[in-house]
Amino acid sequence: MAFNPKRFDLLDELVAQLSDRISPLALLEESGGIAPETTFLEWVEDLATKGLKVDGRAFTFAGRAALREIYASLPSTIEEAHKGTYVIMKGAQTGLTVMELLYSVFIGLKWMPLAIGLYVPDRSLAGYKSSERFMPVLRTIPDAYKQLVVESGGRGKASKEGNVLTRTMGASRFLFLWTSGRMVTESFPLDVVTFDEVQGMTPADVEKVVERMSASIVKLALLISTAMWPDADIDYWFKMGDQRHFHARCGCHDGVVLIQQFPACIQYNGDQTGEGRQDENFPPGWQFQCQVCKTFIPDTNNGEWRAHNPDGEFPSWQFPQVLSSTVSAEDIIKSYRKADDLQNFYNRKLGIPYQDPSQIPVNLEMLNAAAVEGMRRGVVWKTRARGTLMGIDQMGAFNVVIIKERLADGHQATIHVEAIYDDDPFARCDELMASYGVQVCVVETLPNYNDAKRFAKRHKGKVFLASYSDIEGEMVRWGDTEMTKAKRKIAEDDRDRYTVVIDQYKMMQVALARLSSGACLFPDPDGLIQEVVEKGTRRMSAILKEMAFLHFTKVALVVTTTEQGSGAKKMIVGKKRRKVMKVGIDPHFAYANMLCDVAWARAYGTSTFILPEGGDSSATAGAVVGNVANDFAGLPGHIAGLISTQSVDLGGNAICGNCEHCGEETMLCGEINAMVAAKDPACPFFDRR
Repeated sequence: MAFNPKRFDLLDELVAQLSDRISPLALLEESGGIAPETTFLEWVEDLATKGLKVDGRAFTFAGRAALREIYASLPSTIEEAHKGTYVIMKGAQTGLTVMELLYSVFIGLKWMPLAIGLYVPDRSLAGYKSSERFMPVLRTIPDAYKQLVVESGGRGKASKEGNVLTRTMGASRFLFLWTSGRMVTESFPLDVVTFDEVQGMTPADVEKVVERMSASIVKLALLISTAMWPDADIDYWFKMGDQRHFHARCGCHDGVVLIQQFPACIQYNGDQTGEGRQDENFPPGWQFQCQVCKTFIPDTNNGEWRAHNPDGEFPSWQFPQVLSSTVSAEDIIKSYRKADDLQNFYNRKLGIPYQDPSQIPVNLEMLNAAAVEGMRRGVVWKTRARGTLMGIDQMGAFNVVIIKERLADGHQATIHVEAIYDDDPFARCDELMASYGVQVCVVETLPNYNDAKRFAKRHKGKVFLASYSDIEGEMVRWGDTEMTKAKRKIAEDDRDRYTVVIDQYKMMQVALARLSSGACLFPDPDGLIQEVVEKGTRRMSAILKEMAFLHFTKVALVVTTTEQGSGAKKMIVGKKRRKVMKVGIDPHFAYANMLCDVAWARAYGTSTFILPEGGDSSATAGAVVGNVANDFAGLPGHIAGLISTQSVDLGGNAICGNCEHCGEETMLCGEINAMVAAKDPACPFFDRR
């Protein structure tokens, strides 16, 4: 056969055409009945004409122009979506979860095959979202519903709609996951991730989930959440974006962002009789009003989105209930006036972060003042010492250490802080134990149990392994106290004698109270420079000022009401739940400081948890309260000899239970903002009932 070069040209052309057809992008664009040019907004509006229902009601954009614009802004092609991030900081019940579900169905159909991870905070919500939110919507979308893969439900029964946590639609999979479990955030390869609430998640937590998309050609992340604290949670991501706010039209050239004028943006038009109205074109009652031009605003959705940070990394929106068609100005202002929990109101109604000083008790001003006072009293950084206390917060190949000593007047003096980056960080902790003559050290048992246990064994009787539990009537419970001889023998054999159980909320409350009251003093914040590692990059840092002080301000003490059930079935049962929450970052130094204060309690007793401000303790010290042998049974002799339980002499029956600052039911001291016991010896703030 003669050589024909045209055949090779034809073959090259066919290969090129085939390559175009079977490329990953082309394969994904083989849609589930959605035309390539169809946008997300067009798809939803078409569904609305065909009977789309949400929560049993017909879906509509009527009165929701601001929300419609967000629908129009989400990417409709893989090229638009590639490596994209979209963030919405919202108020509660604003329709954004429905948008997330509809968008997931849209891209699941159009970009098959696709693996979509829909994340919520915990497992119970994952099941509820799948069964009670996702499926009812999907059943009103025939083209999507008919593609659900029939799977065996066990024992020969067919489960038409698939597994609750894993729905399969055509070639796409919908995984309903939760962020509270390590394996769930790290085990599933995904193309798209959506977050419905990121409260309590640090940026590192979100990044772990996003890493599940590293092998995908899509890599799309959608974060939707109610706000919580400033610069944390969803607010952290919102501020990284272009920060779009909705400007309602009024008499001003740029319109008005109503929540930025709250509560003045809600005014009563006239009196209760309807007479004397400011604007006769409006009925009497509560109305939205711009406080610059004094124009009443009948439609808060009449306006436009504007980016307040145009150079942001990605699109981000702030969506309050002010933009909801089902929430009126009267609803919002009455909720505000009745609110017992302002943070809950600002987060859920206005969709903006709020910091309650009672929840985050430490700020930089307090810490800087403690450093100024510490330097005035001669507190300095040390490389060697004796009789000190140490706390260690341990992670994988990373330990955080704080070392304190006691001043003559009873104040705490921080003399060393360190972040240890090493494959064996406990080897450095061994050196610190020797150099600083540590008499008591407390280290968290997890996550590296074996390393912590070996460290404790090397310093038997000085190092205690800490775990957490709610302890009725106590703050700490030592593993070697009040033990029978038989139990002590078992503990020795198991090497678990030197342990401590900590009520984390109570202990953190005390540790933060010490920081806020000036009972813990610091040396020069710029005086200790160390090498730190941030996202793989090493740099020199003034570690107290740049890390430790920051961590101390990123801990919140929160009391919530227990809820049962999910969604519409959720019930508030009235039981209070105490929680220590991390604000935006993992505040390792705050936990190391708390553990150091546990060591302090071992050495000096619990009656000196909160110390008097200033003064010379020798001038005010009274008689010793309690009997060491009885109050601290089981302590080794060399520790018992160090215990000081001196208190100010305030007369007979000077105990917390007789003080007017002590809540009779809550046992919360309003003066020092700490939990106390009725029989605790009184502090200098004692005022008899």
